[in-house]
Amino acid sequence: MGQPALRLVHRQDPPSVSAAEAAEGLASLSDEELLALSCAGEKEAFRVLVERYQDRAVHTARAVVGNLETAREVAQEAFLKVYAHRDRFDIKRRFSSWFYRILRNLAVDRLRRQAAGTPGAASELVGDWDGSFRSPEAEASLQERKEAVHRVLQDLPGKFREVLWLRDIEGLPCAEIGRRVGISAGTVRWRLHHARKLFRQHWERLHGPEQGDAEL
Repeated sequence: MGQPALRLVHRQDPPSVSAAEAAEGLASLSDEELLALSCAGEKEAFRVLVERYQDRAVHTARAVVGNLETAREVAQEAFLKVYAHRDRFDIKRRFSSWFYRILRNLAVDRLRRQAAGTPGAASELVGDWDGSFRSPEAEASLQERKEAVHRVLQDLPGKFREVLWLRDIEGLPCAEIGRRVGISAGTVRWRLHHARKLFRQHWERLHGPEQGDAEL
């Protein structure tokens, strides 16, 4: 007797989920669920969380610092800090309370550092760059400070030095810097955050921390 004929049965693959459906599914989750997914390695979940809070974060920070561009930078820094420490979040708490506390602390610290003239950025170290009258002693001190800032800037990688100079010395908004450099305003703020951190590290290594300077 011959062998019975075999019929191959093809298992049907489950229907694929479109990107739009996946995004809609994430959008329906709570803040805490999105952060838990982010801790598990789901980067898209954190992106949804950022989009959910970014406008409110900028408005909240602006109420403290008073400047829209600075508020955007503070909001960017807050999201970076949340992402870096997301595994420390107590899932039993509300994400919004945790996030806004971080945001406000960063905004208040930025405002205080700017008022005190501590080295949060290159422009805060050199102070007034215009040609207004100063005593010879003050002029010499400022010139030494400018030269020290330039030396530290030269030690930074080019992509960080560029955005730091354009924002903190030239005073250009992030959108304009992005157009000049060929990157998005969001990327400018990300690079600026790291550039300021590198600048401070180099400055303190060479000159030591200044009185009144605060740890981020």
